[in-house]
Order: sequence, then C-alpha cells, then structure tokens
Amino acid sequence: MLKQPARFLLAIFLVACLLGGQASLLIPFAHAAAGIPRIFSYQGRLTDSSGTLLGSSSGTTYYFKFSIWDSPTVGAGNQLWPSTGPSSLAVTVTSGVFNVNIGDVNNGYPHVLDYTFSANSDVYLQVEASSDNSTFETLSPRQRIAAAVFSEYAG
Repeated sequence: MLKQPARFLLAIFLVACLLGGQASLLIPFAHAAAGIPRIFSYQGRLTDSSGTLLGSSSGTTYYFKFSIWDSPTVGAGNQLWPSTGPSSLAVTVTSGVFNVNIGDVNNGYPHVLDYTFSANSDVYLQVEASSDNSTFETLSPRQRIAAAVFSEYAG
C-alpha cells in the first residue's frame, strides 16, 4: 500500500503524463516543424535509509548520474546509454524532491539523449546519487521507462 505522499506524487506524475500526451495531440505540426525534443523529465524523491527526506526546505545540492540499462536489476545487464560512463549533474533537492530534464544539454545536462528507444522496449533508468560528487550510491530498483518517452515516435 502506498503511503499518502507517495500516492500524491504518483497522481501528479500520471496527470502530467496525461496532459503532456494531450498537449502533443493538439499541436502536432509544431513538433514536426521544430523536430522532436530528445529530452524527458524525471522527478524523484530522495530519502535516507530510514525514509527521512533529504535536502532542506530551501534546497540542498546533490549530484546525480543517470543511465539507461536493459535490466531492472542493479549490477546486471548492459548499459545502453550514455555510450560512456554517465557524468554527474548538480541538482537542487528541496524537502526530498528533485526534477531533472534528462538530455537537455542546452540547460546543463551533460549528455545528449541519443538512445533509440525503438531498439528495445524494456529499458530501465538507473539513478546514482551523491552528496559530495565523489561517492555515489546506486538507487534500487532501476525504474522502467514507460510509454511517455516512447511517444516521440508517434509523429
């Protein structure tokens, strides 16, 4: 059973996905003219091992690395993206919550999202976190990347 905050975050995420899909149906020519953005948004909640939210209410810098794998199990499978080891990104975590636009190199993301999602329908996002940009902890389990990212091929 999901706790109340987790249900709330899940509900927000689902609404955002639905609205994003609806918005793309309303303006298909804008996407076709400008090209399909190779960016996807990821929001997470960072806690310590006892479930306490990390990051102050005014925001604390943490460092993250993101990569795409073909297995849900940390320590198993093949890294599909990026082609080299993932670079770290400084992100503000506010009361446990963080947002990242993966692949948005124009706004500081270190890697272009050049993975071809049609090549493998079962892909997983690995998230690594650090408070010092030196020692990273791999969060488990990896998160399955679902239909919202695959919609780039709908047009």
